[in-house]
Amino acid sequence: MDALRKYDALLVFLLALTVCTSFIGAYPIYILDEARNSEAAREMFVTGDIIVPYFNGQLRTDKPPLHYFFMMLGYKLFGVNAFGARFFSGLFGALTIWFTYRNVKQWQNGALAMMTVVILASSLFFVQEFHLAVPDPYLIFFFTLSLFSFYNHYKTGSTGWLVPFYGGMALGVLAKGPIALALPGLIVSCFLWFKGDFNRNTILRLRPLLGLGLFFLISTPWFYLVHTATDGEWTKGFFLDHNLSRFGSEKEGHGGLFILTPLFVILGMLPFSVFIIQGFQRAWKVRKVNDFMLFSFLVSAITILFFSISSTKLPNYPMPCYPFVGIVIAFYLYQLHQSQVKSKSVLWSLVFLAVVGIALPIGGYVALGVEQQFLEVRSVSLLLLITTAAAFLALFFYRKGALVKAFWSMAGGWMAMGLCLFGVIYPILTKKSPVSMALERIPEESTIIVFKRFDSAFPINFKQTFPVFDTVDELNTYLEKHPNTYVITNTPNEEDLQALEQFHLVQEQKALFENHVTRIYTK
Repeated sequence: MDALRKYDALLVFLLALTVCTSFIGAYPIYILDEARNSEAAREMFVTGDIIVPYFNGQLRTDKPPLHYFFMMLGYKLFGVNAFGARFFSGLFGALTIWFTYRNVKQWQNGALAMMTVVILASSLFFVQEFHLAVPDPYLIFFFTLSLFSFYNHYKTGSTGWLVPFYGGMALGVLAKGPIALALPGLIVSCFLWFKGDFNRNTILRLRPLLGLGLFFLISTPWFYLVHTATDGEWTKGFFLDHNLSRFGSEKEGHGGLFILTPLFVILGMLPFSVFIIQGFQRAWKVRKVNDFMLFSFLVSAITILFFSISSTKLPNYPMPCYPFVGIVIAFYLYQLHQSQVKSKSVLWSLVFLAVVGIALPIGGYVALGVEQQFLEVRSVSLLLLITTAAAFLALFFYRKGALVKAFWSMAGGWMAMGLCLFGVIYPILTKKSPVSMALERIPEESTIIVFKRFDSAFPINFKQTFPVFDTVDELNTYLEKHPNTYVITNTPNEEDLQALEQFHLVQEQKALFENHVTRIYTK
């Protein structure tokens, strides 16, 4: 036991790393965001150009470069593959959970810290984010690092904490953009106001000039270089289109009502998000006597409110606050356990979880039945019954007065579900993706070209960029000189498809849960 206490933080990190990297190489990159981010990193890796990002040879202005750099390192260490692209996402997930544990243990206690770790590690869709080759895992970590560092500085007065506070924001900007500066700035200001410390002396103790210098030293060189190299085109595309435009207007059809963001949080932190209302209520109740809970409450509430107001809404947007939501939920459950008092609200929360547990396998079975390519493997959805069993087991134990057993039933069931999802379900389903099937049909080193548009997963999986042709006449001219070429397209235009009938159709496969069909032709 002494050894466990001595190396508890290391054990937490290893547990988190195992959870966040489980089976990351077991299935290919196939969704749009992963495909474009990992391919942009591959093109940087191949060309050696670490300033200007491209996707299939075209300027990509969607994201800053930090995740590209780590993916390039992953390619260097593990090869250009799904594992290499995703490894550092998993590592930063583990670091996020580890750093959260350290801070909760320091400012609350070890039991509450461990409960927070278990809640985060069993939050299936939160863990899934660290299985993706996207910038969000890096933003989540640096957001967490920055805010905990501020809190440590506020409570201890140590100037050393200001370096990760400002440095975390700067690296967060390099990961995702201005949101990594705007949100922490808003949260810190609100916290100081609630504490009655929003004054000149407190602000000066934060060394703002030193912070600005460090922030700009870290974040601005790459932005300047890419601005210069692209004559301002990247700057315009990123800051105006992918930031201001996303907040002020609905982007790419990802809009919705105000309530959608809180629903994303509840879905993203299942199973323990069924206690999120009680957690917020309890944290607010103790705000005057527990600064750490006040801080966690504000981080959670302000982040959720911010993205609720945003016109563009996506499930990953509020995820940076999930470690703090986990703390709030853990605090409620910890106090409930300490009091040994039964609560009707907990009972109803567990009933709701049981309903969710029933709905998931049914919904999964129906959803796979809608997709024609999944009919023969739809029985894999029955693995979702693990969540059903976990919910009913938790309900049973709670009614018996065994809150601890109920807690571990929920956590263990959803962690097991995660292993099944990443290790069994995804590998089975992704075999039906257009790119997986194309990898089996198209020989290595084949020449491949694109007609008009294509599934974004093809470049990273085939490890090459593709020439794009916009007319059938251009195709015919090229194929006369290169008759063994494969032509891929997912154009929905009926006239285009009729014009392509002169070629031999090798493959026709609908994308997974998306409304486009990839067709592959030869001459």
